[in-house]
Amino acid sequence: MHTVPEHVFALLLALSRNVVAYRQAVAAGNWQRSGQFCCIDYPIRDLHGATLAVIGSGSLGGGVIRLAEAFGMRVLRSERKGAPSVRPGYTAFEQALREADAVSLHCPLTPETKHLLGEPELRTMRPSALLINTARGGLVDEAALVRALQQGWIAGAGFDVLSVEPPSTGNVLLAPQVLALPNFLLTPHVAWASRPAMQALTDQLTANLEAFARGEPQNRVA
Repeated sequence: MHTVPEHVFALLLALSRNVVAYRQAVAAGNWQRSGQFCCIDYPIRDLHGATLAVIGSGSLGGGVIRLAEAFGMRVLRSERKGAPSVRPGYTAFEQALREADAVSLHCPLTPETKHLLGEPELRTMRPSALLINTARGGLVDEAALVRALQQGWIAGAGFDVLSVEPPSTGNVLLAPQVLALPNFLLTPHVAWASRPAMQALTDQLTANLEAFARGEPQNRVA
């Protein structure tokens, strides 16, 4: 349960510190031509002291919360969208969006959560906010996200998922002009795929097969 939360923070750090833009600036020779010991062309923000809203606080969301607290972030556990009341320790969905410097999604895709974040929700977020989605692509209206990035409704987004996988031709997030945006990072659904995580899955599969061969099936689905 560590690899996805770590990927969330890889995206958060890359966006908040403009890592990709600075790498491109160095490759373009900006630093070399500046005549300075540093070349501060893009804003850099710290995670320490920032507010992170976590939507979906199961095992993966909980892992993100633990890392956020280690970074010194203020964490808001978002209540479900449209919930009639707010549980103790949670923050109303709309309030969490309004207050967050970053929003991280960790809920399943269901008919109720499809396009959980559309144009109204993206416009509710701060213009300086970041959106991270390592859960399911359909949670976000992708066309609205493109408008949000291009028009400055939010500051940036880091995604590891698309609404259709394998990717279909014509997906708006794969358009060259979108992938070229400095405030958008897209990785190919690899947040889960660290070597230790894949080894753990292999070990679990092997243990299940060996138990079945012994007549002791485990992890049964009733």
